Amino acid sequence: MDSSIIGKVDKARKYAEETERVSVTSFKAIFDGKHNIYEVDFDSGSWHCQCLFFTTRGVCSHTMALQRILEDMLSNEKADAGSP
Repeated sequence: MDSSIIGKVDKARKYAEETERVSVTSFKAIFDGKHNIYEVDFDSGSWHCQCLFFTTRGVCSHTMALQRILEDMLSNEKADAGSP
């Protein structure tokens, strides 16, 4: 491994410990739920899930779980809407 890569690996390690440096503004995930597999999206502060509960309520266990997992990295726009 050359010296420039070693420096980048060290920098990445430091960044990974400073999660406040990252704000997730959009992503798509596959959520393996108890009864089915769902696609969950987060974009510009809004959640969407393919499950029936989300379509009727605008929130579901899948989006709430992802909010908990990513809470420190979601953009500030996010989640006054439906925060668990």
